[in-house]
Amino acid sequence: MTKTVLSQDEKLDRSKPPAPKPPKDIQFPDYVDTTLAKSGINLLLIENHKVPSVSIRLVFKDAGSYFDGDNYGVSSFTAELLTKGTKTRSALQIADEIDFYGGSISSGSDWDGSYISLSILKKHLDKVIDVLADVVINPVFAEEELNRTKDQRISSIIQNKDDAGALSDKMFNKVIFGSSPYAHPSEGTEESIKNITRADIVDFYQKHYCPNKLILAFVGDITRDEASSIIDEHFSNWKEKCFETELTFQIETFSTDEKSTKNLRKNIQYNSKTIYIVDKPGAVQSNFRIGHVGIERNNPDFIAVSVMNTILGGYFGSRINLNLREKHGFTYGARSGFTARIHPGDFSVDADVRNEVTDTSVRLVKEELNRIVNEEVTNDELQTVKNYLTGIFPLQLETPNAVATRVINLKQYGLPKNYYSTYISNVNKLTKKDILEAAKKYIKPDNLYVVISGNAKTIKDKLTKMGDVEIYDVDGKRISN
Repeated sequence: MTKTVLSQDEKLDRSKPPAPKPPKDIQFPDYVDTTLAKSGINLLLIENHKVPSVSIRLVFKDAGSYFDGDNYGVSSFTAELLTKGTKTRSALQIADEIDFYGGSISSGSDWDGSYISLSILKKHLDKVIDVLADVVINPVFAEEELNRTKDQRISSIIQNKDDAGALSDKMFNKVIFGSSPYAHPSEGTEESIKNITRADIVDFYQKHYCPNKLILAFVGDITRDEASSIIDEHFSNWKEKCFETELTFQIETFSTDEKSTKNLRKNIQYNSKTIYIVDKPGAVQSNFRIGHVGIERNNPDFIAVSVMNTILGGYFGSRINLNLREKHGFTYGARSGFTARIHPGDFSVDADVRNEVTDTSVRLVKEELNRIVNEEVTNDELQTVKNYLTGIFPLQLETPNAVATRVINLKQYGLPKNYYSTYISNVNKLTKKDILEAAKKYIKPDNLYVVISGNAKTIKDKLTKMGDVEIYDVDGKRISN
């Protein structure tokens, strides 16, 4: 055996870690995307035969809280009650049947749609798929289940009146979104929940739960033929069709995209020069939300904005967290983020801070926002965040349900099919100039809304030096200037 001898120049310096290799794109699995003739359902399929299990995720487009109308919370009630009883199965029978075969089922909604998820071993798929179809097609929305869910929801809302974060979040959405559906809580209000009837839920279901609105994703140990046969067998007799539903609410954004800059905000009672306090008497801490309207999920600048925001306040080593937590010791953690949906969501910075430093914390956040739009980030900041984002990205694709969710995202938000396969390279090619341009385009320090939940008696006087102050109670009612 020949022994390799390294020259002096080739000898390894073991006092230093080896330089990492350049990150490579992860090949996102190829998938089937087709609309089945018999049912009109959009089938997405990723085959993975390494593990004998199947994850199924159903998403109904245009069935989220954005379409609640005046019945705030009706979409979330409809989705939650899907698994609470059908024409032939009670809620307990559904749970027992799925559990008997070692599976799990859940349902819910967000702003953009409603979903049902099922995970099961492949050998039991044929035994539980009938339950899934029954839940989708034959829900009864029983009065007793509706009343029980109402009681739970109202109890949660009452508890949240003591949660500073929930209070500022609720007021912040009301302030920045005006007449848009996003201004109202997706879970509903005490009043709206009390007024929701079974007829309202049935009406919402009939308008929004139909085959032509359904994206059905299979991930796991299943072939295209098997998935198509399952859908044809269990869903092809479901003939209801939904009319295309489109609300025309739009809100002011700061994008240069003409479609996104329509300003149709109506009856705006708020302005960005006023500080809004939700009074929480006796509180020793304040929770603040500072921000404005952000971007939509399919915005072509989304990745650049995500990297920029991570540097600003999107992870533990971010500028805002290092400033408020590490440098000044004002909080356990401060963060910023863009909530991106089909329509533009919000951009906000939030933290819990001591009463006596509330005004200083708001000022420091504003300074960081001005800095990010006026100065290029450093090479070290940008590279560290690139390493962080590209490092955690593969971990976000580890489970079949996570993969199913991302495949649906591609369809739901109109993203390119290679979006995830090119994500790492698209992150790494961003320059400091790109980050600065993203900040200038989507963060507006002169158009910030400031909402604070805290003890108004303690924090008001210092805040008046920063602008006009309006005070509201925990129910959102104006109580004083």
